[in-house]
Amino acid sequence: MVLVQFRVRVQDVERFKATQEKFVPVMEELGGRNHRAYRSESDPNEVTTFSEWDSHDAMMAATDRFGEDFNREAGTEDLEWETRIWHEL
Repeated sequence: MVLVQFRVRVQDVERFKATQEKFVPVMEELGGRNHRAYRSESDPNEVTTFSEWDSHDAMMAATDRFGEDFNREAGTEDLEWETRIWHEL
């Protein structure tokens, strides 16, 4: 299992939040679990999400299927995302 972190600076946090909530069932259907989204205290436009996946490959396959739609709805097209993959110690 891996913990996947996505981080991005957005223009419209509420739009991002609504899209994140809308896509939780899609992520769950494709194998993701325990999805959470957070906003930075020091920069209110910086958001990060965490979710658990069976593997990095499983997450990549899922985002290949819904990533473009998510970005279009969230207003995050053409933004620079940081992705980190965490493995439990």
